[in-house]
Amino acid sequence: MPDNVARPSLTPIRGALGMSVAMGMGRFFYTPALPLMVAALHWSSAPGAWIATLNYVGYFIGTLVIAQGWVEPNRFVYRLSLIVSTVGLAAVALTPNLIWQGGIRTIAGIASGLIFVCVTQRIPANSRRPRDGGISYGGVGFGILVSGAIVLAAGSVADWRQLWLICAAVSAIFSIIAWTWPIPARIPPHTNPAEAADPTETATDDPAEAATPFDINRRRAMAVLSTGYFFQGGGYIIIGTYLVVLAGPVFGATAAASTWLIAGIATAASPLTWSAVAARIGTVKALTLCYCLQVFGALLAVFGSTPIVLIIAAALFGFTFIGVVMMTIGVGTQMGVANASAKLTSWYSIGQIVGPAVVAAALSEHIAAAFIASAIALAIAMALTLVGVLTGNVDR
Repeated sequence: MPDNVARPSLTPIRGALGMSVAMGMGRFFYTPALPLMVAALHWSSAPGAWIATLNYVGYFIGTLVIAQGWVEPNRFVYRLSLIVSTVGLAAVALTPNLIWQGGIRTIAGIASGLIFVCVTQRIPANSRRPRDGGISYGGVGFGILVSGAIVLAAGSVADWRQLWLICAAVSAIFSIIAWTWPIPARIPPHTNPAEAADPTETATDDPAEAATPFDINRRRAMAVLSTGYFFQGGGYIIIGTYLVVLAGPVFGATAAASTWLIAGIATAASPLTWSAVAARIGTVKALTLCYCLQVFGALLAVFGSTPIVLIIAAALFGFTFIGVVMMTIGVGTQMGVANASAKLTSWYSIGQIVGPAVVAAALSEHIAAAFIASAIALAIAMALTLVGVLTGNVDR
């Protein structure tokens, strides 16, 4: 069926599966598979951390090239990235060589970033019903759920190579369905791709307007909010990378993936839930509540000596991180800062690079300490976010 006549009712599902390919599997299958790879390949925690960091570097590159206008977020880029992401999953199985693993995960990160932008920038245009955007964002959680289910179901009978190949096969099926996500074959020359990611943002090109006290205050508020988002990116990704590793001694290497499955279920439910909460109590209060739950979940994981505690921690992680992303970008947009979404995402991506790197350099043998560092980073993020909101006089 041609793209321009694709069934509207299936459009949010196509977007969701595109997000599943990019994020739930392309980026995050590494999390439930890592304990099995560590056991089979006799890795310490450091190689896993550095490979994860390279994946986040790739993701940052993927979002940056679109934000800077070097690459158009068009249909060709989207479809090519689906293929690269899927092939990248299979390529991990070829050899455990660390240089190969790092290179492949970097390329996979670039593909993930490109898919993410190609999907998210079209969500407003492709949403026919209020819940359609939530369905598309929910694809991240669905992909995480699928990743955990693959390892949980097949981890006891398949080795780490076979698990990556199974994930690649599932990614290929999802990519076929996501292939017809409505996206232009070419972006009009007058359109700035970075601005297209969030059509509600307004540019401020008048130098006189840029010099007003209001605009100066708004820029200051955005700088604080961006710094907070940097800490959010670094804090959340430590949990996302090491949650299953932390659960390994409690559940066993294969069963530990059940925590990732729980996180996926919670993530899938998160976008629609936090949209409803924000509509009821306001974005700022909802964002504060979301952050508090996220910090509590990180601290809870430190004391995760029992399965139930780790399951609750996994659920809190999944339930909060997409909520923070959606609402923080909403706050930045409400401030009226030009291209707020792209600016915040850049800081978030840098935080994702720094978080695993810090763990690899200083805390690779102390995973519990890494979660304490995550909780501290998230608490700082929450404080800075609230300061940014108050400084920017955001409607609460």
